Amino acid sequence: MKQISQYLEDKNFVDWIFNPTPELENWWELFEIKNPKEKQNIQLARNILQKFNTNEQQLSQDDKLKMFAQILKQVEAKAQRTKRIQPILMLARYAAVAILFFSLGVVIFYKQNSLNHQFYSESFAEPAANNNAQLIRSDGENVIIEEEKSTIEYKSDGQLIVNNNVLETKSPGTKTKNALNQLIIPHGKMTTLILPDGTKVTLNAGSKLVYPDHFSKAKREVFLIGEAFFDVFEDQKHPFVVQTTDINIEVLGTKFNLSAYAGENIYETVLAEGKVRIRQNQSSLFDETIDLEPNQKATFNRTLRETKVKDVDVENYILWQEGIFKFDSSDLNRVTKKLERFYNIQIKYDDVMLGTLKISGKLDLQDNREKVLQRIATAASVKIKRKGENYYEISN
Repeated sequence: MKQISQYLEDKNFVDWIFNPTPELENWWELFEIKNPKEKQNIQLARNILQKFNTNEQQLSQDDKLKMFAQILKQVEAKAQRTKRIQPILMLARYAAVAILFFSLGVVIFYKQNSLNHQFYSESFAEPAANNNAQLIRSDGENVIIEEEKSTIEYKSDGQLIVNNNVLETKSPGTKTKNALNQLIIPHGKMTTLILPDGTKVTLNAGSKLVYPDHFSKAKREVFLIGEAFFDVFEDQKHPFVVQTTDINIEVLGTKFNLSAYAGENIYETVLAEGKVRIRQNQSSLFDETIDLEPNQKATFNRTLRETKVKDVDVENYILWQEGIFKFDSSDLNRVTKKLERFYNIQIKYDDVMLGTLKISGKLDLQDNREKVLQRIATAASVKIKRKGENYYEISN
């Protein structure tokens, strides 16, 4: 069963509530028929949204990204507690999030009036079935990317190239100030994105990057959920900032890896070249600043709100771009999470304590996944059994 937060974050759902069309009405009617257990959650989410009206406000790109981070963080925190909350209390909690959402006058995903409703009815009909990467352009156009590894490049003249295919360039008159794009990479896929300033971003499986059509004059700012390796083009006058729900990383020109998956308690920043500055978000204020040197890793604990820095072998954290996992005394559950994303599979533990076992090694993920899982089992002295087409269980 879905949580209410997933509906509040779904612009398809939000647009259905505020600007219903026949296509959207038909899509959600069919969705409710196919998912009868979701009717209560849908109604609660609808009640929350209908209590508020939005007013158009001109927000800067920086404000949008900061607001996006704060809202996502609060929705996520409440979603983790919903299993222990009665429906009426659940409604009250999400109403509080909605008040914040709409008092600011904007829904981040639902950020424009001119949205492509055909995109909703076709692309979101069965989102789990195709498991394709998606580039949602700032005007609402949805570009489906089927390849396991893909490349997206923005040329300085405004041209957009996806896997050597030139997409239609939007005329200047159709661009919205501070318009944002979303690049969504599902499990089992990987994408390299070259931004207009020349910065190269390699996105790992299960990641999302939110970025503008054009960077502002003050900063080059993006928002990341998941993992990415950044090779930032140096520009002394325009710092490059990567925001997450809890921290942001500011650089001028450098190479670093950032792992910031929404479902994980640990965020890791590993610096390969140059220098980065890490700030912790605290109600839009920063109460901690840490500068990293090459070959250092900053580990941020989201529960304790603490950051620890230590020297590391950078290769262990960046070889995933080449389909290789290298790990040194890592928890088994962290290794299996990476494998889940790479192979688009599920791995469960018969005993959760098995996930704390420490293992070391190097895996070539281009090999048959059964062989890779067997190597993991040997290294950790456990058994890994296949329970379904994409489902495995680990036991003693």
